[in-house]
Amino acid sequence: MTDKSAKPAAPFGPDIIKTCIPHRDPMLMITKVVAVSEGEIDIENHVSEDAPFFAGHFPENPIMPGVLITETCAQGGAMLIELSGLIDGNTEFMAFTGIDKAKFRRPVKPNDTLCVHVKIAKQRGALYKFESVAKVEGSVVATVDFTASIMKF
Repeated sequence: MTDKSAKPAAPFGPDIIKTCIPHRDPMLMITKVVAVSEGEIDIENHVSEDAPFFAGHFPENPIMPGVLITETCAQGGAMLIELSGLIDGNTEFMAFTGIDKAKFRRPVKPNDTLCVHVKIAKQRGALYKFESVAKVEGSVVATVDFTASIMKF
């Protein structure tokens, strides 16, 4: 963000999201930040029917790849750390360091809105452990526990 002392109030969309994390299309997986509270964030990813991965990921029955659902969760963690003021976005960034556990319950289809809740489960120094739940229309589609670390540019 340009002014690190001024944190935007949720909800907000891609224009503000792009000031918080370095991801850009086609890898920006957050279309809206819905809510932010102490150690938790709710984000959305409207999965457009023209997303490039649908052309090659089962074209006859397109589904969002699990790795991109996982990436959506990780970007939620990065947004949470940025909006919590735990990182200097001018000199640092969150790097995905591991997937501890991921379960995929049902497919995410074109035009679904992926609603993801991410919370900080544990923190030690620059390393953070996150727990996330991804839903479509209130139904759990995935749960992902992952780690990320604050790194210097």
